[in-house]
Amino acid sequence: MTETVLDVRHLQVKFTTETNIVVAVNDLSFQLRKGEKLGIVGESGSGKSVTSLAIMGLVPTPGQITNGEIYFAPENKTQVDLLQVSEAERRSYRGVEIAMIFQEPMSALNPVYDIGFQLTEAILLHQKVSLSEARRKAIALLQEVQLLPHDEVLKQQYIDENSNLQPSDREISHYINRRKQEILKRYPHELSGGQLQRITIAMAISCNPSVLIADEPTTALDVTVQATILDLLRDLCTERGMALVFITHDLAVIAELVDTVTVMYRGNVVESGDIKTVFTNPQHPYTKGLLACRPTLKRKLRILPTVADFMEVSTTPEGEIEIMEKQTDLDRKLTQTVTDTEDRSRLEKLVQQKPIMSVKELRVGFPLKGVFGRTKKYMMAVNNVSFEVYPGETLGLVGESGCGKSTLARTLLRLIQPMQGDIVFDGDNITNLSLKSQKLRSLRRQMQIVFQNPYNSLNPRINIGKAIAEPLVVHNIKCDRKRKVAELLERVGLNPDMKNRYPHEFSGGQRQRVCIARALALEPQFIICDESVSALDVSVQAQVLNLLKELQADFGLTYVFISHDLSVVKFMSDRIIVMNKGKIEEIDTAEEIYRNPKTEYTRKLINSIPTGELN
Repeated sequence: MTETVLDVRHLQVKFTTETNIVVAVNDLSFQLRKGEKLGIVGESGSGKSVTSLAIMGLVPTPGQITNGEIYFAPENKTQVDLLQVSEAERRSYRGVEIAMIFQEPMSALNPVYDIGFQLTEAILLHQKVSLSEARRKAIALLQEVQLLPHDEVLKQQYIDENSNLQPSDREISHYINRRKQEILKRYPHELSGGQLQRITIAMAISCNPSVLIADEPTTALDVTVQATILDLLRDLCTERGMALVFITHDLAVIAELVDTVTVMYRGNVVESGDIKTVFTNPQHPYTKGLLACRPTLKRKLRILPTVADFMEVSTTPEGEIEIMEKQTDLDRKLTQTVTDTEDRSRLEKLVQQKPIMSVKELRVGFPLKGVFGRTKKYMMAVNNVSFEVYPGETLGLVGESGCGKSTLARTLLRLIQPMQGDIVFDGDNITNLSLKSQKLRSLRRQMQIVFQNPYNSLNPRINIGKAIAEPLVVHNIKCDRKRKVAELLERVGLNPDMKNRYPHEFSGGQRQRVCIARALALEPQFIICDESVSALDVSVQAQVLNLLKELQADFGLTYVFISHDLSVVKFMSDRIIVMNKGKIEEIDTAEEIYRNPKTEYTRKLINSIPTGELN
């Protein structure tokens, strides 16, 4: 049997607050063998990240490990209990033998230093090597995580680019060295999310650890980048013999990656086993809910099931959690699908109306500074885009980060000034209206936006009641504002008594509901949802998607729904626009784009979506 490198036994972590004690992890046990890949799955608050921090010895105050053992067996060394060693000895393992990839790479990297400095710093801290050797290792790591091509590829690239000049070996060597130095000199803000995540992976594997912990490393990434990162982690584990702990809220993401899975709920393990058994025959209602609540490309449900449809939770007088399986109304949700005929009939009725918004040959560019600060050329974020949106329609907008989705959305609301083209909203050409004009101000009552990050969208200093009423104040709407706020909170599924609470007192899903309530305050016709569910747990995401559909049916809302996840967009949308590098690749019905993608780019997006199917 392969040797065990990590053995966690009966781990318990508690957080003591002014009012109570929260058990974040309760009696958690698992073993991890060399080269094995373990998935830890659960929603926010389930104890996944606290588990990883406990292993690393990074549990924040006021957290405390109150019970358990964490045995670690480095290669060719004696097994130790990490909870019993001194902090100095713990540091000798952290980053060297046990490394961690954090969820948000921009927060994990220092914006003040270039990536070369940060990579070499990690190497010099744990290895006795010279600076030049550390830089050589840093370059090799960047090539291993595929952020920089290998020397032979760089050589061939230069030869191909200069085939008419017959470059010398010296020129080729100079080119290769220049490319290597260029990547080392780049700063975090100059790289994409996928590139930044590759750098954090390179830092984590720089000392060839025995155990690699990846805490939600793909949650905020595009599906194509996510697929690449998962492939990279799989290859690294195979080539280096590393054991992997992969933490996520989405079971579909790890279906093709891990060997075993542990499902956590409120600090407790509710199910564990090999990935095939858990996926094909889940026993616990919570696991069944996690598997069922993610939209799929194969069928379009009328209503997405949520975890709450599968189980009922209660607390005993002793404070223990009791979970009962629930079947009420579940079969209806799982079997009611929208047929192709219904979709076509709905779309035919929608397009017979006059468009609520028409966009013609829209171009938006950002200036690139040349010599002496002069504008040399423009980077075209939106390039000659034309489409129409019909009243009551949901128009999906899908593509990778950087394709121009969010720039287009902000331009439609006149938050960004276009270079060229026309935006006609409700019969009025708003392209050249002054930002201070009364006409644009009144039109903006009809156009609202729900942003990706609900926490950043809300002012932490004002309670949510005032936040929801703020648009009414700005636009001087005469009404009973307290009653209006209460109605809006109730409409999005929140208790009106919560109006005096502050944003930090809500979960991510609840905060997004508050943002939706605020967007509805002015009774708009047109709402842009800009990646509004991408950062949410799959079950919370299902709740918000169901809410948006319900609100559309009740109020006749028109949505432009932006996401990089085609499965989510397909569930929501009547038609879908696929964008790539500022241009429209194709526009068609959601079903047609999935069944018959016309471009290679669309096919790549579809193939990158995690299906939850096992190899």
